[in-house]
Amino acid sequence: MKKLIALMALVAGLFSVNSYANSVSCYVDTMKYDNYTQNRCWGAESNPQFSPKVAFKVNTSKEVARVEWTFSGIYDRSSASKCTGTTCVVDVYKIEEGYMKACVDKIYYKDYTWADVNWCADAEYMYSRSGMWN
Repeated sequence: MKKLIALMALVAGLFSVNSYANSVSCYVDTMKYDNYTQNRCWGAESNPQFSPKVAFKVNTSKEVARVEWTFSGIYDRSSASKCTGTTCVVDVYKIEEGYMKACVDKIYYKDYTWADVNWCADAEYMYSRSGMWN
């Protein structure tokens, strides 16, 4: 019985890992513990000393050499322009409500293959001086 439960847990784990394959995940960095979520994320902060950021990560089933990202929305373009890796951390402005989108246009794999893709994630972030989200 223990072997059957262990086997079922292993199979379930394999399917959960593959469910994120070929997509983009993100999280809005806050003072609390943040988790990546696939395709869409949301976060809010009220600490005036905190500089908000959004982290984007490409999820693939193959090893990646380089990624071509495109971004849209409200964000600091200088922090996003340097990103060619599988994870990008983008600075965002302290505004009451903001939105940005990150998409992977081309992905180059370590096996010397590449693909034109359109995998995206949307991030919404908020800043409150009133401390409403603490």
